[in-house]
Amino acid sequence: TDRASLAEVADLYTGPFLADFPSVCPDFDAWVTLTRDRIASSVMDIFGRLADLCGAEGDAAGAVMAVERMVALDPLREDIHRRMMTAYAAAGRRTDAIRQYNACVEMLRRDLDASPEAETAALVQRIRDGGLVKAPSEAVIARLAIDPQPTGGPPWVAILPFTALGPNPVAPYLYQGFADDLVCNLAALREPVVISSHSTRDFIDTNADPRQIALDLNVRYIVTGSIRQSGEMTRISAELLFAESSMVVWAQSFDVTGGMWFGAQDQIVGRIVSSLVRYVDESELKRSRAKPPNHLTAYDLRLQAQELIFKLDRGSFDQAGDLLCRAVAIDPRYAPAHATLVDWHSLRVGQGWSDAPGADMAALDIAARAAIACDAHYARALASFGHNCSFLYRDYDSAIDFFARALEAAPNDATVWKWTSSTYSYMGDGAEGTRRAMRALELSPRDPFAYGIYSSLCLAAYVAGAYEDSVSWGLQSFRENPRYTSNSRYLAAGLVALGRIGDAREIAQSLTSIQPNFRVQPLTQRHPFRDPAKRALLGQRLVQAGLKP
Repeated sequence: TDRASLAEVADLYTGPFLADFPSVCPDFDAWVTLTRDRIASSVMDIFGRLADLCGAEGDAAGAVMAVERMVALDPLREDIHRRMMTAYAAAGRRTDAIRQYNACVEMLRRDLDASPEAETAALVQRIRDGGLVKAPSEAVIARLAIDPQPTGGPPWVAILPFTALGPNPVAPYLYQGFADDLVCNLAALREPVVISSHSTRDFIDTNADPRQIALDLNVRYIVTGSIRQSGEMTRISAELLFAESSMVVWAQSFDVTGGMWFGAQDQIVGRIVSSLVRYVDESELKRSRAKPPNHLTAYDLRLQAQELIFKLDRGSFDQAGDLLCRAVAIDPRYAPAHATLVDWHSLRVGQGWSDAPGADMAALDIAARAAIACDAHYARALASFGHNCSFLYRDYDSAIDFFARALEAAPNDATVWKWTSSTYSYMGDGAEGTRRAMRALELSPRDPFAYGIYSSLCLAAYVAGAYEDSVSWGLQSFRENPRYTSNSRYLAAGLVALGRIGDAREIAQSLTSIQPNFRVQPLTQRHPFRDPAKRALLGQRLVQAGLKP
């Protein structure tokens, strides 16, 4: 009945009882179903009691985590969605509460062909009106007073209300809604942590010192911005401040012409969010490097590992794997560490650096499931799991389902769009693969790991038979990082398709210098192209490029 015991028991539950056990006989299968339902019901009760105790103790974040697991366990129960909305509101996360309502509406429409109950509609209206948002308990206030800066996890960011500048009036709903959209999109990415716009309302048109605002809001970074109109032109400006020093980490302006505001708003929000995440990551990476090794948190370790992974240097890559294992050991419920471990195992197999590909693929699958179990709404975990459904198992339908969930959670995450592109190319839809990769590039045009996006465009164009475009994108990826062997394979095949055999052999030689044991036949046997003819043709072209059969 105490919180510690409930939390301990809750952590033991990792999924449905005998979820993947094969059918044996009708009596046994009936017993499994009954037992599975009984255990799930018991666990649901545990999560509910844990959420109640967290709420009673003023730990709104703990209550949210418990109710999120309830939603993941039974996403078709409208009463649990209401409970999730209430938990978010109590934690000051009004935007997340409204997003949960929208997810509930879509779930009811899609899966049950139903509309929300009156109780649910009334609840969301109360939340929109500012109700249900509770003041922090005295214990929470005391803890914040002792530790005014977030420690041990991702940094916190406050997006202050945007202001209207210039002599021409700007409708309040434009600049207020723009800041709210930034909060929604940034919240979906999980890192950095963004505080609710409800908590920043008092700072509209304020000239307060950023350092004081950071202390008041318990954040490390502050985003400010303005919107001004001049004739047919609207200019949106945003900047990211490191609150401790008031230093501007990043700033950018965007211009919108005429009546294109609403059409451009989503794209601008996506660009700003991608830039914010990139610059916060860079700033936090510098901070983590200055820490003593025994003071590194799971977040620090993940940041350092992520940088090492995408260099694709073998020594650095192996080091990244060690860092991620440490991160998961420190905080087993930290979804981004599990999701990054998925990337690591996937690249390890793809680069030909795995001594036991089967074991790595099994570990990859475990890490992907763990990431989703830790956070059922973490878009990057959903997208990477979907990618591996198609990449490893040619399960395209499941992949598309996970992509839909990921994009519903984070519609402006460039990483999610990149993950979705390749699956459509594997299915033979190069045009859709191109569209999705281009969306990733639009959202993150200066991505330090853009070679992955260029490679997705190379693959999509190759599948579509646009070999000139394929080679162009492939060369761009190769120039960014010649160690990315997946790109080298499609680039070499595209060059052969154009009759540029000499150039193809140069790329093939570069590939074998990184992956000396590479053979074409094992690749074509496991390749995720749905069309066997495409797999065979890829193999033929790689052999023509000089790679060993």
